[in-house]
Amino acid sequence: MKFHWGHGIALFYSIFALALIIVVIQSTTFDNSLVVDDYYAQDIRYQETIDRRMNSQSLDQPVQLMREGDCHYLVFPINELSGAVSGEIQFYRASSKRFDRFQTIELEEEGRICLDDDELIPGYWQLKVNWTSAGLDYLDEFEIYLPPA
Repeated sequence: MKFHWGHGIALFYSIFALALIIVVIQSTTFDNSLVVDDYYAQDIRYQETIDRRMNSQSLDQPVQLMREGDCHYLVFPINELSGAVSGEIQFYRASSKRFDRFQTIELEEEGRICLDDDELIPGYWQLKVNWTSAGLDYLDEFEIYLPPA
């Protein structure tokens, strides 16, 4: 049997159809979920985010991220604040929302909190610290890198 242009056309269309089927099957397994579910509501409340950041920038001593031993610490300026500090820390992973974690703020005596990063996978993380003191809302953002074990 001799290979001629009719066989070539049939082979081309067969490979094309097979490639198309493979792409369709792979596209159904792709996670195309949004990073946050309520992005529209968050967009409407964006002025609150701007106000929180401005409150954080107005502090003489900003919140600091430090590392001691195996723990990352957030250090709050408790001598500058008149009230108790409350709020939460969001560990934000841009690649997938299923890795996001939250931790409530419970300060130690020195005005710092050890971040619970034992359950986090290695890589880059963004920390969004939403906190309140004396009726004022604050927002600080930090980036950390957790190396592979």
